[in-house]
Amino acid sequence: MKTNKIFALMGFVGGLLFVVGDGLLYWYAGNSGNGTDVDPLWAGLPEWRFVLSFVLGVAGMILMLPAFVSFYRMIAATCGRVLRLFTAFMGVGVAATGFLHFSIGALPPITYKAVLDAGGTAAMAAAVSQHWIDVVTSVNLCLILFLCFEYIVHFAAAVSGKLGLPRITCLLGIVGAAVVGVAWKLIFSGTAAEGAYNGFESLGEALTFLTAFLYWRKMENSGSAHS
Repeated sequence: MKTNKIFALMGFVGGLLFVVGDGLLYWYAGNSGNGTDVDPLWAGLPEWRFVLSFVLGVAGMILMLPAFVSFYRMIAATCGRVLRLFTAFMGVGVAATGFLHFSIGALPPITYKAVLDAGGTAAMAAAVSQHWIDVVTSVNLCLILFLCFEYIVHFAAAVSGKLGLPRITCLLGIVGAAVVGVAWKLIFSGTAAEGAYNGFESLGEALTFLTAFLYWRKMENSGSAHS
C-alpha cells in the first residue's frame, strides 16, 4: 500500500509539472487563452519558455506512469470489469501525455520562432506552424480520447462510492479543475495571467492521482486500525 501511495503522489506532482509547463506556454500579455491558434506574440517570447515547458511535460509523464499503475490497482480492487477495461485504455493516454504536451503546446511556437530566426517572414512562420498543427491534430485527438477515459473512470468510481471515499471526491478530477479554470479566466480576464486557464486540464490529471493517494492512505490507515 505504501508503494501505491508513493506512486499516486508521484502522479500528482507530475500533473503539477504539467500545470507549470502550461503556464510557460500560455501566461503572457495579450493571450486570451485560445491555445490552438498561431499567435504572432510568440515572436516576442524567449524560446527557453517553450523548451522548458516540453521538458516539464516529459518529466510529468515519467512521474505519471507509476501513478497509472497505482490508479489501476485501485480500480481493480474496487470496481467492475467495464471500469477496469476503461482504465487500461486510459494507460495509452497517460503514456502519451509527454507527446501531447509537446505537439499541442511547445511545437507550434518553437517552429514559429525557428522560421523567424532563419530569416523567414511572420507569414511564413505562421504557415509552417499551422502546417504542424494540422499534421498532428488527428493524432492528438485520438490520444486525447484515450486520456478522457481517465476522467470517466475517476468520476464514475468516485460517485459510485466504491472507493470508500466521500462522493464529493469526484471534484478531485476534471470537474473540479474545470471549475477552477473558469474561475481563473473570469478573475484574471484581460491580464497576462488569463491565458493560463488552459492549464486546468493538467490540473485535472494531478487531482485524479491525488484521489488514488487518498484511497491508498485510507487503506493503509484501515490496515493499521485492524492490526
